[in-house]
Amino acid sequence: MDARGLKQSDLVEVISSKRVVSEIVNGKRSISKAQAKALGEFF
Repeated sequence: MDARGLKQSDLVEVISSKRVVSEIVNGKRSISKAQAKALGEFF
């Protein structure tokens, strides 16, 4: 994210939840297979 100048809010469209994005970024939640695929396509 840093290399691309992205913020957590930029990932809400990919993951669909601000809370889930925050939990993933802060290491409180793991990424599901569907989220990994969506993030892979986004990046």
